Amino acid sequence: MVGQGNASELAAAYHRVPSNVEFYYNGYKAPLNRFKHFGPEIGFAHEISRYFPHDKIKLIKFAVGGTSLFAWDPIWNANKAHSTRNGSAGPLFKKLIKTVNIQFDSNNDKLSGVLWMQGETDAKYLTAAKQYAGNLNRFVSALRSKLHSPNSVFIMGSVNPPLNLFPSTPIVQQAQRASASRIRNLRLVKTNDLSKRGDHLHYDTAGQLELGKRFARAYIGRQVARN
Repeated sequence: MVGQGNASELAAAYHRVPSNVEFYYNGYKAPLNRFKHFGPEIGFAHEISRYFPHDKIKLIKFAVGGTSLFAWDPIWNANKAHSTRNGSAGPLFKKLIKTVNIQFDSNNDKLSGVLWMQGETDAKYLTAAKQYAGNLNRFVSALRSKLHSPNSVFIMGSVNPPLNLFPSTPIVQQAQRASASRIRNLRLVKTNDLSKRGDHLHYDTAGQLELGKRFARAYIGRQVARN
């Protein structure tokens, strides 16, 4: 979710921020293309802005690369986090809630969705992969509870890292598919055909743009279905 798209490769149209979009990164307001690399936020922002031109859209990004769900557990356990080499990241769930609350105005804002691209690190470790489904359910439930948004949609990208380096990928993929049918308002986004960098792990510029657009289409489709 941190993203490895190269901002220098973006077409001119993506170097502007849509007029009805505000972007916050790790607690600070910033232009969408301020940084050298980007994640799905740029494609998402432009796609969602076109569909909801009269809405004020606030995107709050908090992402930490190479982290398993043990690192994001609402009830953080240092030993579990260390088992996937994430102990030094600290309790990320608590940091996530704090970051969102900095920019969230309960009187004027409505949290309508969460975008989630994560799971590759869990696919490295058999123990983490086997617990992925339960950990994800606990994470989504706690997130909705803490942010007082029980009906918010949770849109998740399917993981597809190289199997030789991430041997438990099929277990995580199955957990994600099962979660899409078991967790209310969870949408799973296809990613296996997106273009990647030379490491065959991180999505490249075109891949990140398309990932963001797919997140947006999943959100738009859900809104259309509700109406």
